[in-house]
Amino acid sequence: MSNTVKKSLNWGHAIIGVFILFGAFMAYFYVNMTHETIELVGDHYYEDGQKFQKKIDQRKETALLAEKVELQFDSKSKEVKLHIPAGSHDVKVNFFRPSSAALDKSFTLKNPSDSTWSISGEFLSKGPWKVNIEWMIADKTYLNDQRILVP
Repeated sequence: MSNTVKKSLNWGHAIIGVFILFGAFMAYFYVNMTHETIELVGDHYYEDGQKFQKKIDQRKETALLAEKVELQFDSKSKEVKLHIPAGSHDVKVNFFRPSSAALDKSFTLKNPSDSTWSISGEFLSKGPWKVNIEWMIADKTYLNDQRILVP
């Protein structure tokens, strides 16, 4: 007689295999997520959160203005044209790229002589952009947010 025992896989082995594969997946997921950079959250998110009500109030005041800010993007000439209300000063235009903070760009105009302002858009790469325009009229700050899509 022979003392050889045949071993076969049963449902107990399958359950252990599933647990091992699940543990390996969770370890892989954890390692990858801890190395992921999240650029949609600013460096000073707490202070930004505290100032959020001020931004809401500025947007409400902007909605009441008779003359609105107009932003146009010409994709052929890669130029952004900005029309600001008369009497505006300290105009700040910020271009935010949601996918990469390294592409963000800011422009400032202290005392514009003309209400139309042109910005070369050569830095605008293909995709969505958020444009934040802040300006002052007689010591009151106004805020306008717009989105553009660069083809």
